[in-house]
Amino acid sequence: MQTPLTPRPRPQPVALIRVAWLTPVVSFLARIGAPVERLLASANLTTSVFEDPEDLLSLFQVFGFMEESARVSGITNLGLLVGQETSIDALGVFGHLIHRSRTVHEAIETAMHTTAAFSSGIRCSLTHDGDRARLCPQFGDGVAATYRQASEYCLMLALNLLRLAAGPHWRRDDVLLETTSAGGFGDVDLVSDARIVFRQRETAVTFPRWLLSRPLQTYAARQIEERDVEAWKASGPAADFPLSVLQVIATLSSSDCPRIGVTADAIGTSVRALQRRLADAGVSYGRLVAEARFATAVHLLQRTNATVLNIALDLGYSDHAHFTRAFRRWTGVAPREFRRANRKIPRTSPGTPADRTSRAAGLGLRPGSPLRLAWLSTVTRARATG
Repeated sequence: MQTPLTPRPRPQPVALIRVAWLTPVVSFLARIGAPVERLLASANLTTSVFEDPEDLLSLFQVFGFMEESARVSGITNLGLLVGQETSIDALGVFGHLIHRSRTVHEAIETAMHTTAAFSSGIRCSLTHDGDRARLCPQFGDGVAATYRQASEYCLMLALNLLRLAAGPHWRRDDVLLETTSAGGFGDVDLVSDARIVFRQRETAVTFPRWLLSRPLQTYAARQIEERDVEAWKASGPAADFPLSVLQVIATLSSSDCPRIGVTADAIGTSVRALQRRLADAGVSYGRLVAEARFATAVHLLQRTNATVLNIALDLGYSDHAHFTRAFRRWTGVAPREFRRANRKIPRTSPGTPADRTSRAAGLGLRPGSPLRLAWLSTVTRARATG
């Protein structure tokens, strides 16, 4: 009697993080005259990804970008310096949800409960030991030691959260900082009088427990409707490996559907490993891209006034004819026939503002384009229900 084979575990999703986390880093680098565009290009990114702070990037890309930027600029404590001047509010919706809390404890609880919608590669924990509390930003195994800049950036953000309530007379010598690094804190004003323990397994901030009940400083908070918060959470990192790969593809610096090698580099793996993980999830890379193209084509034909030619180019086809043949294979009808039978918006004549808007949007995978919106919504729903 043969022993049944143990099913292989489903592959874990790609770790992702919102663009808002990286924006202060790029702003700092630009201000000191670092070659930002060249550094972004080396990570398969362009400045266009910063048009929407709530877009998602591969954590591997972002953390690697910080390490390379520190090396090229010669600033070995880049993460500390950027974190020192980055307010919690700079982190987009995530930061505003934290800052609208009433107390430090509520702010930390909010961060812990919403981090998954901000990044699938970072977690926060809060523990107590007598009259002390310990806030620890956590990464996957070995990440803190491998990506020192990102780890120290997170450490400073945790400290900045406490500063929202501590006030100007807070004794920072009552704070203990734990870090995986061996130094580099000497010229960082914010922690110049804090106690620091180096070469630890993880980064953390230990502080007086009474600080948890302190109210946060009030400010003109950005008003966020609850339905917008729910939409933001729903747009977060996918819990499914193929969908997380699509989320990476959507922000890569490519005008057409990226080659598999580009995508593999972005998530920090080999082409073979990516193909194997997709196969374990029951899909091939080609099929994944084809599904995204089809869902996007349907979305654009039904809900925008983009011309068939612009849609074809937006999806990476060289001309109208190639797209039409592919669409016939998918549906059995030509794109124009499909649009006539399935129109979801009122028709407008060429040259109207709606037509001009859709034409301007048909430029590829940049944030806010119909291609990207459909990729991350239509395809997600289709695969989740399929």
